[in-house]
Amino acid sequence: MSVTLTTYEDFLTRVETLGFMALSPLLPGLPSLSGETPENLWHTGLDTDPWRWKDRAAEEKSLAYGCILGGHKGFISERMYSTFYAAFHSSLSMPERWEAGIISQRTWQLWQLFEEKSKLNISQVRQSLGVGRKQGLRTVDNAIQQLQKEYYITIDGNDPKISVKGKIYGWPVNRYRRVIDWAPAGWLDNSMGLSATEARELILDECVAMSDGVTREELAKKLF
Repeated sequence: MSVTLTTYEDFLTRVETLGFMALSPLLPGLPSLSGETPENLWHTGLDTDPWRWKDRAAEEKSLAYGCILGGHKGFISERMYSTFYAAFHSSLSMPERWEAGIISQRTWQLWQLFEEKSKLNISQVRQSLGVGRKQGLRTVDNAIQQLQKEYYITIDGNDPKISVKGKIYGWPVNRYRRVIDWAPAGWLDNSMGLSATEARELILDECVAMSDGVTREELAKKLF
């Protein structure tokens, strides 16, 4: 069924109905925000701009948003959030993972930073870790993506970019927060009752139901 979303409220209802949705197409036949919104609405800066909806949804805690669909950008409603959390969040603590050599030094440093600050935008992260455009940027960006994929941090909205002269410029930057601080009451309640394998099967069930001709194998390869 063809769907066209033109308002923020329609977008929220659509994701709540589906359970989750990608920002951009993950596979042909799988719903995505860019695939269900008119192209001329994007990057207009207006309330009808889907690019603004993603940050608003995260800030209002109406939907989760970030690299949370197997590391791909997308949205998850309350109904499916605990299932994704169970599917991707490690049963080991971060110190245990660090001691076992499972995570990189940069990921460990980044997590310690969020343990201390709880909420940081990308500019603050880079400044705190002493990285710039020419040194260390990729490792930090990879670590941020990993911590989102594994449900340690999530996008909390955005902050304006401020010049050294105190003036706002350019597009806002992502602000991140620990999942345990961001998640509304009840969103994680069911995650403890599911194994990662059970949760992934439930996610695939939902994907197959919402897709048009996408196989379970294709979806598993893309998400997991």
